[in-house]
Amino acid sequence: MNAYDDKHFFEEYCKLREGENYNDILETPAMLSLLDFVEGLRILDIGCGFGKTSALLSDMGAQYVLGIDISERMIAKAGSEYKRRHVEYRVLPAEDISEIGEEFDLVWSSLCFHYVKDLEQLLKDIDSILRDKGTLIFSVEHPLSTASYDGYYTNGPDGWTGYHLSDYGMEGERRSTWFDTEIVTYHRMMSTILNMLVRSGFAVEHVLEPLPDDAAIKRLPRMIREYQKPSFAVFKAIKR
Repeated sequence: MNAYDDKHFFEEYCKLREGENYNDILETPAMLSLLDFVEGLRILDIGCGFGKTSALLSDMGAQYVLGIDISERMIAKAGSEYKRRHVEYRVLPAEDISEIGEEFDLVWSSLCFHYVKDLEQLLKDIDSILRDKGTLIFSVEHPLSTASYDGYYTNGPDGWTGYHLSDYGMEGERRSTWFDTEIVTYHRMMSTILNMLVRSGFAVEHVLEPLPDDAAIKRLPRMIREYQKPSFAVFKAIKR
């Protein structure tokens, strides 16, 4: 069973996403900023979670959105809370997208690819289901975050002053605990991700490491730490 189908983990994750959070304030707006247009597009949302963005893309004018996720709980929540006429939700792992048998104009994925062991194969599968000149927009936990580290350090009464980082160049599996559940992710250097995209048939058009503005920091003051270490990396690539 994947972590998101664990009842306790799922409930705690939903609570996190319902409050002020980095995804809504920082990551999703950065991804949306890379969209040229949505009207009339066929879109595949890989790792759609509970469907909030799939529904948003439909509301923006997409012709059809297919949201897939490995979690049955996520897909059930998506179908009940973010149902749309032109959106379909399916329980399907990212690694199995070749089974879909459809073509898309845009593949979208938020914070899913760092869970995928063989990312290069997934990128090749995405290339195969994209139409000519199709677009891939995705985010991952920033490679500085997926590398091993022991957090922020402080010096004096004014709070944090720096960030410890180690093992950035040692790629591979990482295990951590989130909501009392063990999570497995995969650390890759930024250059590795970019080179995988190129080898898989994509032209990289834009890379973002989103940082908060003053308004975002006012909403969540701890976001000032993003200037020490970005939480997200966002990529836009075009099928060659």
